[in-house]
Amino acid sequence: MAIDYRNKRFLVIDDQPMARESLRAIAQTAGAFTVDFAPGYQDAIFKIRNNCPDIILCDYVLGEGRSGQQLLEELRRFNMLPDETIFMMVTGEQSYEQVVAAVELVPDDYIIKPFSPDKLMLRLERVAAKKDFFAEFYREKRKQEYEKALAILAARKDSDEGRAYRFESLRQEAEVHLAAGNAEKAEVAYRGILEKYEFPWARAGVAKSLHQQNRLSEAREEIEKVVAAAPNYFDASDVKANICMAQGEHEEAQKVLDAAAKKTPRNYLRKRLLAEAAELNGDTETARAAMADVVANDTMPGAVSTEDQLSLARTQVGANDLISAEKVLLLMREAEVMNMELAHQASYLALLAVASPEKGKKRFAGLRPALLASPLPSISRVDILRAALAVDDRELADGQARELMSGEDAKKVFGTVRKLYALQGRENDFREIQRQVALQRIHHDEAPTGS
Repeated sequence: MAIDYRNKRFLVIDDQPMARESLRAIAQTAGAFTVDFAPGYQDAIFKIRNNCPDIILCDYVLGEGRSGQQLLEELRRFNMLPDETIFMMVTGEQSYEQVVAAVELVPDDYIIKPFSPDKLMLRLERVAAKKDFFAEFYREKRKQEYEKALAILAARKDSDEGRAYRFESLRQEAEVHLAAGNAEKAEVAYRGILEKYEFPWARAGVAKSLHQQNRLSEAREEIEKVVAAAPNYFDASDVKANICMAQGEHEEAQKVLDAAAKKTPRNYLRKRLLAEAAELNGDTETARAAMADVVANDTMPGAVSTEDQLSLARTQVGANDLISAEKVLLLMREAEVMNMELAHQASYLALLAVASPEKGKKRFAGLRPALLASPLPSISRVDILRAALAVDDRELADGQARELMSGEDAKKVFGTVRKLYALQGRENDFREIQRQVALQRIHHDEAPTGS
């Protein structure tokens, strides 16, 4: 399909002025009126965030240790790049085909230097045709109307036009199933791709689908294949680490993430995961250093969240650096604390009760009725457990421990819970809680089902 470039806004991302001018000349020759520049990573983020262009031409090497692939991953993960926007990688790296074959988050297309203007325009038109084919699907997916989105794919994927996008349709189908929580259907879709071609991202998708189904051993087996076959596919390291943590193998999770983080030092999502794994593994210094790096250096606008601030304080409490934890917590404005959802407010007051008992103990006690009665995520329950043990509120502590040991994350948090009880000299009480949970599970499994 021919593109009317007069109404398209271009953004050229390249740290070399001559390369930027060359790409602008090509776009203007094709009819484009609006061609903007970004010389580097941060400038590109700013311009895309404030006025996302229609077409992005991005060099692979951006300087300062950054790459176009890292930029693409950040944009995708922070939902700053609409599906309709064309993102084309421009690179002199002959080996880029190997890179893009492995990674999960791929550009719409790539072109290797040197190339002719006609070749670039031909590639853009090909991508535009694909975007047009999926346009209606993109709209429904963005609205989280997943059933409608899947119906659109089903109706179009076997058409003459759709055959050219068969793998992309299967991939989109799998991702929508995962987003909607239909892990079994996602697994089927990913395996359908693998029947035709061994894409590393498709096998990683199988592992994620199995993980969602709590089939951890099978998920681990699948992701190990990806890690072995594509060692530079670092997203697979993240998937493996999450599976290892769910299995309670925190040392292995930290080892995998530490190796990947050393090779991708500016990937702050991975640093967050490393902090979690290290904390679960009892390596409080690594956890604290990783979260401090995230809070200080993740410069994506709005990237550092309330949850990150709480995570930093949590790692400081774990390292017994209570002064630093108190400082981080008290820097959070009171209005912000009052507007937090219960899970975050519970973590905040629990951590404050440990870091600064005179400031936090009374406020933590005031939240006690809600903590006893409300469903909460495991991370908040661990914070509450830590504080309840510190203030000798045995009912609250034991209640949280029972919920944790009977929940989905029991293997993941087992070591942490046991350690917290041991620090208070209550190992026997923890064993009794384990025994009660085990008996309750046996009785539940033996209970007769309805006719």
